[in-house]
Amino acid sequence: MGLELLHSTSASNSVFRVVCGEMVLNEKQNLHSEAVFGFVRSGQTGISIDDETVVLNENDIFFIAPNRKYRFYDFEDASVDIISLNFSNATAVSQDYIPQSIIRALVNGNCSSFSKVTPSENSYAFMREAFADVKRAETEKPNYFQLQVYSKMYGMFYELFSNKYVKILDVEMRSKKYRALLRVTHYVDEHYSDGVSLEEVAEATGISRYYVSHLFKELMGNTFVGYVNELRLNHAAMLLVTTDSPIIEIASKSGFNNLSNFNRAFKMYFGKTPSAYRKGN
Repeated sequence: MGLELLHSTSASNSVFRVVCGEMVLNEKQNLHSEAVFGFVRSGQTGISIDDETVVLNENDIFFIAPNRKYRFYDFEDASVDIISLNFSNATAVSQDYIPQSIIRALVNGNCSSFSKVTPSENSYAFMREAFADVKRAETEKPNYFQLQVYSKMYGMFYELFSNKYVKILDVEMRSKKYRALLRVTHYVDEHYSDGVSLEEVAEATGISRYYVSHLFKELMGNTFVGYVNELRLNHAAMLLVTTDSPIIEIASKSGFNNLSNFNRAFKMYFGKTPSAYRKGN
């Protein structure tokens, strides 16, 4: 079940993979990998999520975490604008922009599923303005619009988490697996450009190779090699557009010791060569 939108914008090149549009309101159960910020432009509706029902009034702002089942009801007179954020490549999003702990909490279900911000609350004015700015930037796409999208989305996430509209649950109480995963990903995030191997991670964390592989497959939906390569490739992409360093140097700094392998992996992942990616950005 994917996210259904009306009048949606094309996906930007921003790391957030933002798409703006109007929510299709129906009685179907929704489940999708995108996180959603919503704004009730007109009317009133309700949402049922996690065995709770919440009324959404005109001008309310709400947030739905990814991979949650929900259903709208009493929506005949309502129009809802949304900003969706695709977290299917969580590595790319968290590489340099949002802390890994927050992304993992969102994707793995270790945070609140839903929150609502009403016009009477202190955070509302900023979030309403930020929502409008992101929608306008993603629709018109002026030069450097990604910078505005980044700044506004960071601010909206800050308001959500700092004011406890969305709370991260205690990972240590949830599962020993998440505790082990945090140890592994912390080490990998610090050493991926050094040619880190599964054996090295197992030795450094005291967790067997088999269990490390199992953690990535079960909790991240990825392999260990896939996770490391995503980190390396997204780091390389960032260097390509923010520095004038030669491509062979960028490959080395990102953990690739063979330029041909780097070029091949980069094209498979981004759909274009490193030089074409640099020119296009």
